[in-house]
Amino acid sequence: MEKIKIAVSAMWYPMAMATYFWRAFLRRKDVDLFVVGPFTGSWIPWNGGMNLPEKYVKVPDFPLPFPSNNPPAGIVNNNLPWIPDIFIQFDAGFHYRDRPAGRIVAHVQTDPHVLKATYELPKTYSDLKFCMQYSYMDTGEIYLPYAFDPTVHYPMPDVLKLYDACLLGLHYETRNALVQELNLRGKTVRYGIGEIFDEFRLAYNQSHVALSWSSLLDIPARVFEAMGMGLPLVANRIPDMGIFFKEGEHYIGFSSAQEGADQVVGLMNDDNFRCDLADRGHAIVQAHTWDIRVEQILKEAKLI
Repeated sequence: MEKIKIAVSAMWYPMAMATYFWRAFLRRKDVDLFVVGPFTGSWIPWNGGMNLPEKYVKVPDFPLPFPSNNPPAGIVNNNLPWIPDIFIQFDAGFHYRDRPAGRIVAHVQTDPHVLKATYELPKTYSDLKFCMQYSYMDTGEIYLPYAFDPTVHYPMPDVLKLYDACLLGLHYETRNALVQELNLRGKTVRYGIGEIFDEFRLAYNQSHVALSWSSLLDIPARVFEAMGMGLPLVANRIPDMGIFFKEGEHYIGFSSAQEGADQVVGLMNDDNFRCDLADRGHAIVQAHTWDIRVEQILKEAKLI
């Protein structure tokens, strides 16, 4: 069987959104993959910049120096092992200034909530234009939502529960307020930044409830990841949630720090409902893995 030749390009640092696509493509038997783009080693631009464990560093086949301004595509074209059936740019702030080699060129907007204006150039030369946040889509763009990785985000039923709730990520003022409200109610919260993959999964599985607060009213990957780990989710109300999930059936919603804390307290007082909520969320989110997102890209490109 002749494999699909795929080149993927992104700014590669541990836990970049593009990493999940990389992992999902590697799980396919029908793909020959070539990975290119700026490479940061263990450094990630979180919280002003931090280094993550070396065990999570994945080196591209053709790494570019970091930082890297948007270079001409020729720098990559001349180093490809073949002409790709599809060249995919996962754009979190990096793309080429002209069209890269590929029978099909696709552009994926991973962060349109903050980078939408920067995507105009690569859209002009791309055959397929994907947007990962529904609220920020333009005409002609294809919705490609976030997802979860079933090899990373899964339940760990034998892990001892140490916390009432968990929220890992950037410490925005709204999230600080929610954690403070929970502390005032006597609840313990695992509130950190920098934990990824195994440490991320362990911290959440050590908690009774997963928390999410989207700062710009877009559905974050954390929503899918929490449900993938089989945890009851308490998340702020955002327009995108209704596309996939039903409040009160798959997650519990809130609109303020006070309401969010009240919802966690209510869940902690009802073991049966908390478990049922987690089970329903875990069942419905199985339709939203990164493997399914990769398949969507290949189907849109008519390669499968």
